[in-house]
This record gives sequence, C-alpha cells and structure tokens, in this order.
Amino acid sequence: MPVQPPPFSIDPARLYDVGQDGIPRTDTGEAPEWLSLRHRRLLGWVALGSLIVGGLAGLCVLCFILGARLWAAAFALAMMAATPLLGIGPVLDWWRHRRPYRRRHHSRSPDFPPG
Repeated sequence: MPVQPPPFSIDPARLYDVGQDGIPRTDTGEAPEWLSLRHRRLLGWVALGSLIVGGLAGLCVLCFILGARLWAAAFALAMMAATPLLGIGPVLDWWRHRRPYRRRHHSRSPDFPPG
C-alpha cells in the first residue's frame, strides 16, 4: 500500500503552548546558529565555569594527596559553591534571546491567524 501524504500540513506560525495553568503562550525565539557570536558567548560562559570548577576540583585533589585535609575540604566547598557558574551562559542566553519572544496571552492573540 503506497504511503499517502497527511490530509493537512502544520503551519508553525499557528503553534502555541498551553501550560498547566491553562494560559496559552507563543514562543517565536530561535536557537543560536552554530558558532555565531551568540553561540560562542554561550560556549565561553560554560567553558569558563567548567575551568573554574575543574581547577578547584584539581586543587582539592592535590591538597588531599599532599595531606592538607583542611585545605582540601575548603577547595571542595568552593568547588560546590562554584558549580552554579555552569548555568550562567544558558540563563543569560534565555534572558536575552528567548524570554523577550515568549508571550503570554489571556485570549487568542490578534496576530494569530484565524482558523
């Protein structure tokens, strides 16, 4: 039996999400292009956070090997405290480039095409 095309096509301009609260939201933001300035900035923040956390973890292990348990514990706590730095890049990207394009509608949006 031959494969038949679907009876209708989906128009991405008419898609919206309805959250658990029942409020429709539209999101017209786009993901960053590969290695664009925005993508490199995101990767740079993640790399910086990884470098800091990894450096503190390395210092923790080194101090533990050398027998300085108090210093090892301090670096371990600093490493745990620095772990949220890994999320700065994605949060900044969402705040600057995704959040402004996510709209909350109390009723059907006027720019939403009629059905």
